[in-house]
Amino acid sequence: MATAAAVKGGAAPSNRAAACNIWALDQIWKARIAQEHRAYKKWPMDWGFMATDYKDLVKDEIRPLDRPKLEMPETLRLPPITPIEKYIKVDKSPPLPRSSAGYIGWRSGDKLYNLERYGGYARGKGGLIRQLKWPDEGVD
Repeated sequence: MATAAAVKGGAAPSNRAAACNIWALDQIWKARIAQEHRAYKKWPMDWGFMATDYKDLVKDEIRPLDRPKLEMPETLRLPPITPIEKYIKVDKSPPLPRSSAGYIGWRSGDKLYNLERYGGYARGKGGLIRQLKWPDEGVD
């Protein structure tokens, strides 16, 4: 059977005498609840400023700037933004291949959509032994 302290969220007492004193456990519980209630009532006076929006707190301290807006010289102005479609053209993709193995690399396999337009970039050079021109007998 659960004790009163265990039921109310406290730790279970270590000896039987403390477990039998239900009245004392109830008084401790009431004191904890009363302390929480007092802290709840006192919090807005002590820490209520933390719940207020920062702009509301400093609205009287911030004064607006009364400066005229400067016009940028023509040489410092940015050109208007052009849409990316003007520079990059993406053609319509061909239909998907029917086989499940054709899904991997299906677009780059077509010469029209080849990413290596100017030839292969990485060609094998034969390995370190061939580059150093070592004889085959000297290699295990």
